[in-house]
Amino acid sequence: MEKKVENFIFDKNGITQHIVKYGVDIRPPVSAKQDRDKLQEYCNFLTDNYPQAFESLLIGPDRSIVQKTFVAGNDKRIEFPTFAMTPRGPIYTFPVRLFIEHVEDFDIADKSKIFRSAIEKFRATFAGRKIVRVGVVNEMIFDCGQTDSVQIVSNAISKRLWREGLRNIAIHLENPRDDKYNVNLDLAPAYAQQVVQSATGTMEKNVGFGVSVKVDINNQKMTDDLDKETIAAILAFAEDYVPEELVEFLNSEPE
Repeated sequence: MEKKVENFIFDKNGITQHIVKYGVDIRPPVSAKQDRDKLQEYCNFLTDNYPQAFESLLIGPDRSIVQKTFVAGNDKRIEFPTFAMTPRGPIYTFPVRLFIEHVEDFDIADKSKIFRSAIEKFRATFAGRKIVRVGVVNEMIFDCGQTDSVQIVSNAISKRLWREGLRNIAIHLENPRDDKYNVNLDLAPAYAQQVVQSATGTMEKNVGFGVSVKVDINNQKMTDDLDKETIAAILAFAEDYVPEELVEFLNSEPE
């Protein structure tokens, strides 16, 4: 039996999956072909200095990726890309919590500190390039149990006729703050299928619901080369917003 949507409350303790990404926009871009040697040098710096986050290098004609192997409680090994060079710039990705048959915590200590050190080394390795944007993206799934997540997301819409009969929905919100930061939120239903053992001993499929919440926080102005202090301020704002202010926003009552 489904719970009433009105009773659902977003709770940070109900987050079953959480991934943090730090993305950087640079000018001019790094070329995987022309800057191959520097990219390899930089990736070696990551694996040598932060083996808890960066482990094995995959470098080719058009890509540079560093992976980390995480071991789950059931000894299952997860190959997770923690660094990638994109046409816009580098992306550093850190799993906080993953759902692998059940919730597994992989939180890497001092993620923000690792990123700040990594981006300063990047600046030194690729001299002459400007860092024009730094963004912090939190991708989370809030567990809804058997409450239909389509209805939870659509409950944000005030018009009843718009909500009725919906099978899917995605909401994008842009909420700039203090004339400094962009706060972009994307909400959508999510589903997870588990194979569980019933009371009679048979294996049954169990479908659970969730709400996918993506929060992208970055600087608005993109003309200057961002210094260490400005980058630190962006990271501090993002850490203050997620999860406390985010959860408060998600649970806000309609006027």
